[in-house]
Amino acid sequence: MECDICGRAGSFSFSLNCVTCARSAIENPRIELAKALIDHDGVGRHVRAVIEGSEDRSSQHVSLNDSKGGLLVDRQECTNNIELQRTKAEAAETWERIRLIAEQADILRQQVEQTRKEIEAKRASINQRKSDISSATYGIDSRRDNELDKVQQNVKRMDYKSDKVHHETTEMRMYLCSTAAKLAGLKVTRRRSRDGSIKEVYNIGPGARLRISDLRELNEAQPENLSASLAAVAHLLVRVAAYLGVRIPAEITVPHSDYPQPTIFSPPSSYQGKKVPFPGSTPSHSSSNSPEASRTLDPRTPLPKPRALFIDRPLNHLAAEDPPAYSSFIEGVSLLAYDIAWLCRTQGMKDEFKQWEDVCPMGRNLFRLLIAQETHAPSRPENPLDKDITPTNPNSKTPLRRTPVGFGELSHATSHSFMNKAENAQYLSGWTLSPTKVTDDLKAFLYAEQQAQEWDVLNQKEWEDMENIIAEDPVVVGEKRRENAGLGAGLDAGRSFLTSTVAARAEEEEGAGRGEDKKRGTSGWTKVKSRNEEGATNAIPE
Repeated sequence: MECDICGRAGSFSFSLNCVTCARSAIENPRIELAKALIDHDGVGRHVRAVIEGSEDRSSQHVSLNDSKGGLLVDRQECTNNIELQRTKAEAAETWERIRLIAEQADILRQQVEQTRKEIEAKRASINQRKSDISSATYGIDSRRDNELDKVQQNVKRMDYKSDKVHHETTEMRMYLCSTAAKLAGLKVTRRRSRDGSIKEVYNIGPGARLRISDLRELNEAQPENLSASLAAVAHLLVRVAAYLGVRIPAEITVPHSDYPQPTIFSPPSSYQGKKVPFPGSTPSHSSSNSPEASRTLDPRTPLPKPRALFIDRPLNHLAAEDPPAYSSFIEGVSLLAYDIAWLCRTQGMKDEFKQWEDVCPMGRNLFRLLIAQETHAPSRPENPLDKDITPTNPNSKTPLRRTPVGFGELSHATSHSFMNKAENAQYLSGWTLSPTKVTDDLKAFLYAEQQAQEWDVLNQKEWEDMENIIAEDPVVVGEKRRENAGLGAGLDAGRSFLTSTVAARAEEEEGAGRGEDKKRGTSGWTKVKSRNEEGATNAIPE
């Protein structure tokens, strides 16, 4: 088509020169765009109709002519193809579901068959078990009673054997302890005192020559005799505790290598497994680099402090010259007496030690426990096989232990009659006496006794000086004063006093050698009398 203005045919091969040529050039693309939009709209309506299931008749007969014309698109044929494809898809889906259902049905049939077989097997097993139970429970009461009787008989037999062995062990413990006490020389002698009363004196050591002093008589005891007797008592107590298989509260260290004297630890410091050097000495391995020395003497942990069981001077001198040593010694003897009281209490004397005075006579307590054996239980265990068993009521409020313990019965070394068992711990509970109370009361008693003394003690040098004075100018003892004697009479009275003092001292030493009792408050003290014409008593005051 040629342009009316420029006379050219509309084409894109050359430039456009007028408006008519430009409109002619864009006319065909606009027509194609309109056809595409109309076709797109028709297809959209058809798709919506197919999806929604309602087919629009107007959309089924739309026909368009392309730019060249002549082609007619039949929408009905397209709809039929879609329906056919949908039907085929539904049919395929249905057959697939049928196949899955058939497979599941086969599986269920197999499971039902297997379950039926299992049920049959279980029924057979249950029937067999019922038969076994019926045969096993036939006469069950009588057979149960018979088996129970057999078990009870075996239990009683084992208990009887255990009690018998424990009784033999107890007798052997008693024999060993009594033999050890006799070999240690533990004896008692009864002597008549000056006031006519009978007093028991307990001795120990070779020939029973060492007197075991009462804690209340420590002020009158000689230091050598006291130290030796305490060492013998400590050694005997350690041996007896080993025989009985018990662990005493305060640990005792007997003399051994580089440890010349016995010592004792307080209960909190006992049984720590540390090698403690002797008090006042330097350990020989303190500079050693060995592993054993580093374990035993760790500078970061303080070592326990042992209490001494020995003295090197009279107790009143020790209290005045070395108060720490005096306090350590008093604590040591108090702990030793407490150990003896605890051992007696656990071996049968449960109600004997309620006051601190009951702990003081160490010799008497050891003699009653080891030699006299006041807590000995001689009865042997009876065979309970022919006796009926009386069941115990677990809800009963009666005490666990009804019979008192005997010597050698409770121990830390055996499971039978174990000391820390509930019934034995409850039986031994309730003891209010403590080592601290014994120590405090003993210190107060000894201090009060020392304060009550009215006379001073003369040492050996003073005795020798006075004996020399008497030897230079002897006097007649017992001669009456003359009225006009003056200074000479006073000198004679003083010499008479010294002479009688020396004689009394000699008598006291001789009596101590024979184990005689000395009256409290007079041993070693210058308390003598000399009579004058009026019968007055002259003495040397402090």
